[in-house]
Amino acid sequence: MLKTQTVVDVNKAMNAILREYLNDNVAIRFDLPDVDATQSDAAISVFLYDIHEDLQLRTAESRVFSASAGRLLPGWVNIQCNYLITYWEPTGPANDTSNPDSQPDNQATHVMSQVLAALINNRQLTGIPGAYTQVIPPKENLNSLGNFWQSLGNRPRLSLNYSVTLPISLSDKNDRVTPITSLLADVEQTASLHPQIINDALREQLITSIGGGADARIAVTHIKLRCSPIVNISNDSSKMVVSLLVSGVTQAEYLIRMGAVFDGWVSIETAVMTLDGYDVYIKSVDRLSLTCN
Repeated sequence: MLKTQTVVDVNKAMNAILREYLNDNVAIRFDLPDVDATQSDAAISVFLYDIHEDLQLRTAESRVFSASAGRLLPGWVNIQCNYLITYWEPTGPANDTSNPDSQPDNQATHVMSQVLAALINNRQLTGIPGAYTQVIPPKENLNSLGNFWQSLGNRPRLSLNYSVTLPISLSDKNDRVTPITSLLADVEQTASLHPQIINDALREQLITSIGGGADARIAVTHIKLRCSPIVNISNDSSKMVVSLLVSGVTQAEYLIRMGAVFDGWVSIETAVMTLDGYDVYIKSVDRLSLTCN
């Protein structure tokens, strides 16, 4: 959008295109005439009866930064304006079928044809970039046309419904931001070996280290091992360093054996194991939640 747009701009643009197509003796007004008033000239009533946000046209575009202003340019929402355009004759309704207003080529049809031509030939409103217009069927917002015409003296009139959707800028002009002057990239290596794979392998190694066999496997049945990768500060991409959290319940005799195994994993300078080409090192073991029964 080049500038802040409002509904008033839409009214002015509609007035301009209608005036270009309508005869000079047809008035254009943006309200509903008094039902009981007598008009000297035929008139077109452009009645704005509904304004709402068009949620179907929500945009996902990011706001643009203005370097000169040092802030983000305001965002916008799409607003839909619905109009009812009706023809009002200069005199009362004709009672004689020979009256010109009762003929197939009556003035109401001529005037509304000019209105229709003006609208469908101006899909884009002058001076309002991004606006979208269309002639639409009657909307439920009028609470049924029957009730609407009843409020206007029970006299249905030739009419059409017109919709204009336009982007309207939000008014937050104090959204200042600090511009980015430099970029710093910090690449953190992530583990290519899933932690659960390491957990399962450490469990099997623990069973072997405390004696192996069925008794050792039963001893770790209620023990949970959970490792968390630690950032590898070395240049060796095949080296994985993890911290280990041990929790659960085991037998007293195996608790001592497991403690010795965990201490050994932390103290050795070599890898505890090698999995899929990765050397796994244990940095620390937290076993405060490991108890015996």
